[in-house]
Amino acid sequence: MTGSVPRPDRRRRRLAASVRIGAALCGLALLVGCGAAGTSGDAGSVLSGETRLPPLKAQPPAGMVTVQMLPFTGVPVTIGDGIYTRFRMQAPGAGITLVHRLEEPATYRIQGHFVALGNNTATTFLFTYDIYDASGRRVQRIIGQELGNQAEGDAWAGMTVDGQTRLASRAVRAIKAWLTRADG
Repeated sequence: MTGSVPRPDRRRRRLAASVRIGAALCGLALLVGCGAAGTSGDAGSVLSGETRLPPLKAQPPAGMVTVQMLPFTGVPVTIGDGIYTRFRMQAPGAGITLVHRLEEPATYRIQGHFVALGNNTATTFLFTYDIYDASGRRVQRIIGQELGNQAEGDAWAGMTVDGQTRLASRAVRAIKAWLTRADG
């Protein structure tokens, strides 16, 4: 032997890499296909980008842009609460005015969707934030990923408090950038 890797080990590594890539692609497909729960419409609405929320019963205050975070999907409640708490703490410093109660009107409602993909070295957390206007029409989609620790069994076990803070910070920066974009 001249130091080369035996064929069965090479095949096993290629298979493992293929499985990881396939899992990542499936996770991305799930994330891109996420629609708001309870929306109506045809099955093609997710693919066409015409995903909608029910319109608000009351209109938000004129002249003031407000944001409301809807309950997250795809993430354990404790981790979702941690991400939201950190988002809520950072948002005012970025000039984002939050509406906290679901029955209050907001200029924009934001639905977060999450997927965790674990492998033998780390966990990848994929996220999508869909931003809806007061009429319920999706006006923006923010997509990203964050690396976390390796986790045995449940991939969400790789999410740390620091990871929750990074996810919240990325959301605050991306939402602020979108809200303050140049119009025209």
